Amino acid sequence: MFAIPLPIFVAAMLSYMGLRAALEGETPKMVLGLIAVCAGQSLITSLNQYYGLTFLGPVQPVTAMMIPLMAYLTFISTALRPLRLFPDALHLSAPLLMIVIIFILRDAVDGLLVCSFVIYGVLLLIRLRKGADTLPLIRLEHDNRAIVLWRWVAFALIASAAGDAIIFGVMSVGAGWLRPWIISVFSSTFLLVIGALNMSDTLKASGSHDDALIDRPIEPIAEIKPAALQADAPDPVLLASLKALMRDHQAYLDPDLTLGRIARKLRIPEKQLSAAINQATGANVSRYINGFRIDHACQLLAHGTSVTSAMYASGFNTKSNFNREFQRVKGCSPSRWLKQDSRSQAPHPV
Repeated sequence: MFAIPLPIFVAAMLSYMGLRAALEGETPKMVLGLIAVCAGQSLITSLNQYYGLTFLGPVQPVTAMMIPLMAYLTFISTALRPLRLFPDALHLSAPLLMIVIIFILRDAVDGLLVCSFVIYGVLLLIRLRKGADTLPLIRLEHDNRAIVLWRWVAFALIASAAGDAIIFGVMSVGAGWLRPWIISVFSSTFLLVIGALNMSDTLKASGSHDDALIDRPIEPIAEIKPAALQADAPDPVLLASLKALMRDHQAYLDPDLTLGRIARKLRIPEKQLSAAINQATGANVSRYINGFRIDHACQLLAHGTSVTSAMYASGFNTKSNFNREFQRVKGCSPSRWLKQDSRSQAPHPV
């Protein structure tokens, strides 16, 4: 009976997802690169394990080493800041080190792989520990979804390291026949999870209208000097400028709005902006912006706009996010709010 090895199936799935995303043109190049590396690793694993192309054996750990560093650099470029030659290029030393180790200290290859996956997984978790307001490039609509997504990636990296540790264990007890099965199951599941997570719309690139609202001139707006982040009260000038940006220019209507873009417009650090909003409202930046969006949607709904049209016209991209934020702000669903609003505006009998 003809059978397709699991890694080949995973490679085909990842290739399809990556090609489709590339044709749509909305997925960042680093995400596409990570998917391509995962697909290549799955293909190399299959050709080495199932088709006897043993000359790919030394290549397999090098491409495997590329996965955690690509995941970490993808996180940096889509959530924190654009990549820089220094220090980001230093991460490329990891696969170069693996090439050297393969030729001079073959027994250390597995240990180096395990360490790299664990280290990058832990680095991601450390970066994520302070919440969504520390991710200035993530669209504010997504709130904590990006945090959850990248935590899953971090856990997947650590779980992959655990799979390698299991392989080392079974080899040490003489059960080497289990090695191909463990590699197939663990590596294929891990690679598919990484690819699927990185296809999330949370990581989609900003649209062509990126600066249509946020970069219109705001007058007057004062130059805000950085204030102490631990002050008892937020800077009133900062809050006034922020409210002017939201109220007069409706910057919240931009679905691609990010913390970083607001901070650049107000000419202040992201940390100072998020701290001021938290001190003044008790909410994070995403919830603060989504509050304006929900109020705007309610105005549209009250004038007869459909729920879907009001959702898109208010800066939301997905119905799930819109419904969740509407429930949080108004305490009910959009349809129920419409019924309540229609009853409150109905003429009462004398």
